[in-house]
Amino acid sequence: MPDRDPSVSLAALFRLFLKIGLSFGAGTGMSAVLQEELVHKRQAMPRREFVALFGLARLVPSGSMTALAVGIGYRYQRWLGTVAALTAMILPGFVLTVLLTVVYTLLANSTALRVINLTLMPAALAIVVVSAFNLGREFFTPSLELGLVIAGGVSVLLFGLNPSLVLLAGGAIGAIALGNRDDTRQASR
Repeated sequence: MPDRDPSVSLAALFRLFLKIGLSFGAGTGMSAVLQEELVHKRQAMPRREFVALFGLARLVPSGSMTALAVGIGYRYQRWLGTVAALTAMILPGFVLTVLLTVVYTLLANSTALRVINLTLMPAALAIVVVSAFNLGREFFTPSLELGLVIAGGVSVLLFGLNPSLVLLAGGAIGAIALGNRDDTRQASR
């Protein structure tokens, strides 16, 4: 294996993750933008690899976008790529958080803050829902994948199961079932 995958330069990684840091929708929205850039626009990574990295990032006990930035930065430019991706991704959020904290302090106990609370939550929820749909839209067909999504959601929301355990179980079931499906396809060729 080569030392690094130069198909995405260090400067391009920095610009890409700066754009990610400026996107809305938290981790899910950021992941959708990242997928669009790397998989569709640049074609620098197969969708299957992106989904695998995204799934692994969800398992790491840190922010999933932090883990995804580390994985993608390292994949393309090793340690320097990791530093560039993390710095670029964190910088806009850091600056915006400081500015919003100042504004919040100035607006505390005002009518403006109550109006902002009523309008931002539905907008933020809509961004997350649309981003989640865009990330998984190819799986939302009548299939095993859709069944796993529904079963996972029901397990967590209705039965209160640990989301990490549900994710691991769904991954294992999917790997076994999809592995068998791939074996069947190869045998029929």
